Amino acid sequence: MQIRPFPGQKIQIADPGFLIKARLIRELVLWPDQALPLVGYMAWPDDSIMRERWLEAHQRNDQSTIKELTQGLKIVQQHWARVADMVHLHMDLTHSGRQRRRGGPSLSKSIALIDANAKTKGTGAAKLWEIWRVYKDVAHLVTAALLVAAQAQTLLRSAPYGLRLHQFQPYRMAMLLPDLVLAVAMSIEEYGLEHIAHGQTEPMFDPESVWRIPADINLAPVAPPARALTEKDLAVLRDRRSGNRGKPKTTPVLA
Repeated sequence: MQIRPFPGQKIQIADPGFLIKARLIRELVLWPDQALPLVGYMAWPDDSIMRERWLEAHQRNDQSTIKELTQGLKIVQQHWARVADMVHLHMDLTHSGRQRRRGGPSLSKSIALIDANAKTKGTGAAKLWEIWRVYKDVAHLVTAALLVAAQAQTLLRSAPYGLRLHQFQPYRMAMLLPDLVLAVAMSIEEYGLEHIAHGQTEPMFDPESVWRIPADINLAPVAPPARALTEKDLAVLRDRRSGNRGKPKTTPVLA
């Protein structure tokens, strides 16, 4: 990834809640040099032409093109949410210590849980594998943006300060809070590249293709929240047929 370091001393985010409230209430894009490239990688991980178009539109203040591109993020953000679910469930399985006898955490287990529990369109196993193929190399970034968005909604639910639901979109978190999103993503990137589950041979992220956050970005990592698996999740995993473990129902299509 080509993102400029944050200026000054290394940023240590000790109070994410305070930062979230301050930026969202003021609608303050404090770090455009970091926010704009970040959104570009998240939205178009395999399309350098679109990323360049996104940056040039902001450099020229081309509001028509900016509006066109941001409107196109509606479906993209739905896909980000699916990717974030996959990654967070993988981490949940690791933290819980469950499923060690069945090979430990894996994307196939995460996808099986989403497929079993979700009722909305686009949550079938085949579609989830397809979405993963598109956004797997920025999974740490989009997961971090979704986690920050969820925390923002929780913090401001009782006192919304006039903010509306669309103002908590993960795209806006990347624009207003690129330092926090990248700090959380640093922890997820480390997990996804270095943690190899018991019974597995490879990490969740592909070391050869994942978009790595620059080592000199001048940020201290922030750990994502740990969650507990529900009894329903555990029941789904227990009931998975051994002959189907680790296999998508149909061959995923690389977009």
